[in-house]
Amino acid sequence: MPDPFGREAQELIRREFGDILTLLERIPSSIGVDEALSLVRWMTDSSEPPAELLKIDALEELRDLFRFYALLGALAFSPYGIEVEFVRKATAKLYRARIERKGSLEGSLLEIEPAEEVPERDRKILERAMDRNLPKEDKEKLKLKYRMPLSKFIELWDGSLKEIYIRRGYAYLRWEETLRLWEMAFERRFDRAVSILTEVRDELPEFYEKLREKLEELAGEYFKERLEKLGKVGAKPLRLDLFPPCVKEALKGVPAGMRNYAITVLLTSFLSYARLCPNPPKRDVRVKDCVSDLRIIEEEILPIIIEAGNRCKPPLFEDQPHEIKNIWYHLGFGLTDSPTLEDSGNSTWYFPPNCDKIRANAPQLCKPDKHCRGVKNPLTYYLRRLAREERSEAQGGEESG
Repeated sequence: MPDPFGREAQELIRREFGDILTLLERIPSSIGVDEALSLVRWMTDSSEPPAELLKIDALEELRDLFRFYALLGALAFSPYGIEVEFVRKATAKLYRARIERKGSLEGSLLEIEPAEEVPERDRKILERAMDRNLPKEDKEKLKLKYRMPLSKFIELWDGSLKEIYIRRGYAYLRWEETLRLWEMAFERRFDRAVSILTEVRDELPEFYEKLREKLEELAGEYFKERLEKLGKVGAKPLRLDLFPPCVKEALKGVPAGMRNYAITVLLTSFLSYARLCPNPPKRDVRVKDCVSDLRIIEEEILPIIIEAGNRCKPPLFEDQPHEIKNIWYHLGFGLTDSPTLEDSGNSTWYFPPNCDKIRANAPQLCKPDKHCRGVKNPLTYYLRRLAREERSEAQGGEESG
C-alpha cells in the first residue's frame, strides 16, 4: 500500500473493519510485535528502506496496513516520546519511496487531480518545452503533473507562492513539489492519528504497550547521540517563549467569566504536565509517579499560576481565595491547600484540554499562530517546538564541534 492514509487504504479499512478501533483490536491476533517492527527497524542500519519493503503484493496489502496501524497504536502510549519522531520519519521515507516506485500520487491522502486547462503557451514556458538542450530527464521534472484546490494547497505549503503556477483557483504542481506536499500532509495526519488514539489507549490490548517498549529501544538506538547530549524527554525547566498562544493569553490575565477556566483548568494542567511529566507513561499518572517531592510545584508552577490569577480583572485569588484548593484538586491532590506527596492520586491529575474544548469554553484564548497547524492539544504544540529547538541545538553543536 503506497499510502496508509490514502483513499484506497481508508476504504479497505472501512470495508473490512468499519473503524480504526476495531482494526486495532484485530491486529494482535494477526501479526506479532516483530512483524510490526519490520516496517521501521531498517532505519537503525540504513538511510533508505530495503527493497523487500518497497513492493507489496496485492494479497499482502491488508497485512501491510496491520503493521503500520500497529505502530500507531503503540505510539498512543508515548505520544510525546522520541518513538513518535522515529516512526514518523521511517514511515514517511518508506511510503515516499513506494510512491516514487509507483510513479503516481493518485489515491493518496492529497486532494489532487491530473493537471488540466493550462494554456499551451504557459505550459511550454513553465516546462521549458522549447529548450532543446534540456535533457529528457530534466524536462520530465519540469512537467506540471497535478493540480490541487488552492485552499487545500495553502493549508500545507510552507514556501513562497511565487514558486507556484496558480490558475482559476488551483495550484499546479510538478512531481517533486507534489511529493514534498505529500510528506507534509503525511506527517500532519500521522501526528493527528497518534493524538486521537491517545484518547482511547486504555481500550487497547497489552500488545501495543509491548510494541511501544520495543520502539523505545529502537528510537533510543537511532537517536543515541542526541540523547547522550540532551538527555531523555522528562522533567525540564519551562520555556515560556515556546508556549502556545492560548497559554500565553491565560498568563496575561483574563476578565471575569473566563478566570476559572483559563487559570484553574488550562494553566494548571498545562504547566504541570509540561514541567513534570511531558510524556506520561499512562493516562492515570499521578504527580508522585513523576517527582519525589513537591518543591517544583510550590516553587516554580504555583507562583506562575498565582501571578496569572492576580493579573485577572478582578484578581482571581482575592475574589475567590478557595480557588487555591481547586488548583491542588486539578493537580490530583484532592480538595486541600496543604497537600503532601502521598495525597497525590486523591483526585484526577487533569490533562490539558484539547484545542476544540478551549475554543468552545474560552474562545478568546484561541489565537492560532503558524505552529498551531495540525495540533490538537496545547501540550503537543509546546513539546513539538521544544523538540525542534533541541534538535537545532544538537545539530549546531555537532557542526561547531
